[in-house]
Amino acid sequence: MANIDRIANVQISLNTTAIKEQNFSDVLVLAAHTLGVNRIMIVTGGSDLLDMGVSEADPLYIAVRDAFKQTPGASQVYIGRRQVDSADVTVSRASQSTYTVTLSWRAADQSVQSVDATFNAGAADTTATIATGLVTAITGTAAPVDAVAVGADITLTARVDGTPFGMSVKGNLTVGQVESTETPSVALAACREESDDWYGLALASRDTADVLDAAEWAESNNKLFCASSFQAGIVDAAVNNDLATQCQQKQYFRTHVWYHGSAAAEALDMAIQSNRFTFYPGQETWANVRLAGITYDNLREDQAKAAFAKNANTFEQFRNFAITQGGKVAAGEWIDVIRFRDWLAEQIKINVVSQIINAGGKVPFTDDGIQIIANGVRAALLLGQKRNGIAPTEQDDAGNAIPGFLIQVPRSVNISANDKANRILRDLKFSARLAGAIHVAELQGSLTYQFQ
Repeated sequence: MANIDRIANVQISLNTTAIKEQNFSDVLVLAAHTLGVNRIMIVTGGSDLLDMGVSEADPLYIAVRDAFKQTPGASQVYIGRRQVDSADVTVSRASQSTYTVTLSWRAADQSVQSVDATFNAGAADTTATIATGLVTAITGTAAPVDAVAVGADITLTARVDGTPFGMSVKGNLTVGQVESTETPSVALAACREESDDWYGLALASRDTADVLDAAEWAESNNKLFCASSFQAGIVDAAVNNDLATQCQQKQYFRTHVWYHGSAAAEALDMAIQSNRFTFYPGQETWANVRLAGITYDNLREDQAKAAFAKNANTFEQFRNFAITQGGKVAAGEWIDVIRFRDWLAEQIKINVVSQIINAGGKVPFTDDGIQIIANGVRAALLLGQKRNGIAPTEQDDAGNAIPGFLIQVPRSVNISANDKANRILRDLKFSARLAGAIHVAELQGSLTYQFQ
């Protein structure tokens, strides 16, 4: 049979390549834990951690709990892991039941191995005998940890420092709070290498050195870091060595500091990010926000002004309601502007790359070809307008149209031969007017018996 291609040969190319976009709506909380060997895990509720034996007093649980309290709020939270070499498990109550410690680790081939160490307790067993029985069971596994029991407490230690191991429990067992000597910057770099699908950042730790280390990392890694602190110096104008002042002096554009007197027991940093990240970049402001389950601070006016002078933010009561105040990063820019800028830069990159790789044969170095690239920029700016990040076209007092953005497109004949030879397009520029947000209204009026 003759091939019909001799008459009609059809070739259809797929110019539909989709480019993965950076996420600007998910938050990661970094914490020391032994819940798994991976650097990143995702939870969809605080009960996920309780089911794995995490205590309600653990800063990690508090952070996740307060994120999921918000309405609107996050549907998921990323948990980043700081390396832990030792962890404790406590037999909280003796009963005739099964006690299980699940251990996980990476084998030499990098596969994740898992094993259950169980002890079936009898009616006569005490918390101490149960702990001893679990240690025997753990020692009998291939898990690369050493276990020691002292009374009702079991301590598990990695045989080789720096080797991760995971641990979860079932039965009347609780996992103690763990500590890490790994700096947040080292841990965050490892987390990002495993998964970069998050944008917001918070720490379970309230240690100042940890916060400053994370702030330094965030500044050069395109993440937005929210830090909550109970340091009284933040709201004291006479103090100049507090966390907010140090971040302000460093002029961090990607760190926003929040004073919160209950920061040791609550996670305002997770709550505010959970709420604000439900809005597209450009649609939100970080001031005048109501938060659920977060204790407000009764600050004097001079204390609030001291915090604002250091570009710190607060959560305060006004009559019968409480809202956030400030909404700035440490360098003084608005938090929403930083997020919108990051989103816009990503959107332009995605659009331009899509235009180039999905053009079919090529994007010619002609006026028409340059306009193809400009169209990608224009599409991003138009979406920015739709999201209320960029101002719409408005009119001045004389009725003249003031556009929300302008794009400067070079002509092909004016581009140097060298740039054309290297196939590099330069001098395509844009400027846009931010829509901004109204935080305060200052109104003037008068009362009269009749209008003149």
